[in-house]
Amino acid sequence: MKLFIIPLFLYISCILIFNKTMTYFRNSKLIDKPSERTNHIIPTPKGAGIILIPLIIFSSGLVFFLNETLDLQWIIYFMCCLILLILSFLDDLKSLPSSIRLIFQFSCVGLCLFFLKNEILFFSQNLQLLTILGLSPNFDFFIVTITLLLFWLWIINLFNFMDGMDGITSIQVIFLSLLVNSLTLLGYFSENIQFLSIMMLASFLAFLNFNKPPAKIFLGDSGSIPVGFLCGLIIIKSIVEYNSFIPLLIISMYYFLDSSLTLAIRFMKRKNIFIAHSEHFYQRILRSGYSHSDVLFKILILSIFLFILSLLSINFKFISLTIAFLITLILIMYFFRKGKNE
Repeated sequence: MKLFIIPLFLYISCILIFNKTMTYFRNSKLIDKPSERTNHIIPTPKGAGIILIPLIIFSSGLVFFLNETLDLQWIIYFMCCLILLILSFLDDLKSLPSSIRLIFQFSCVGLCLFFLKNEILFFSQNLQLLTILGLSPNFDFFIVTITLLLFWLWIINLFNFMDGMDGITSIQVIFLSLLVNSLTLLGYFSENIQFLSIMMLASFLAFLNFNKPPAKIFLGDSGSIPVGFLCGLIIIKSIVEYNSFIPLLIISMYYFLDSSLTLAIRFMKRKNIFIAHSEHFYQRILRSGYSHSDVLFKILILSIFLFILSLLSINFKFISLTIAFLITLILIMYFFRKGKNE
């Protein structure tokens, strides 16, 4: 019963809290003012993460506690998420140096991977590629851990980079959460992962009411960084524990492909890849005159197809992944063509 009551209570609470606090946000320092890099034309409040993330963590922790599955590992995950929330909230108030942000992200992810060491060790020992290369078990573990560390950091910052349009992160989190719940019903994830994804689903469905075009409030770094951390946690666990990475890769295909291609293009043009920019493909088409609603609708349709392909990938991994890559690339090229003259 709590599987339904707590998410419903969370959804209603998010709606009520945003309604009550919107005036505060508008009168606070948490205002995202239009600039050459942004895609909105009026000052809009940001920092919704300071509401969403604590509610997700509290409700998830409550369910884990009631189910007697709240162990030290999950406490560490939630603690690190809160640390990133606080740091990112300070960044929303006053921009922090990128080095400080990266140090905290590195420390939090590193600590979480330390508490995942047994799962990573088991995973690394069963990698056929490393066995073929004749590497020692300790070296296998080291290579896998470093790779996971960098990948998790990339996911965190990917969510931060991509959160530049009304509703885009809400749609990504909603479909990722729906997929995780579907896979759990098929036996691929534990109840804890399912409960976490249900809380994320409930809170972001509520947030979408305020973040859909035209957005009344933005996530801000206080939302995009911690939710990137939580999505990264689920994806990392899908790799080392649950053998379900391909479906999650497919549902996240637009985020991965848009951000990766944008980064590659900036690198080839010898631009600084570590500074904020507005060169993502969805940003190009927005600046060419298309509305947030138009672009978000196209991403929504793509997400529906990716969701279907994610489920099909359980039995048809290669063909589902290939089709997902191609249809995502087609949309990105469409955005590029429509926005190239902006």
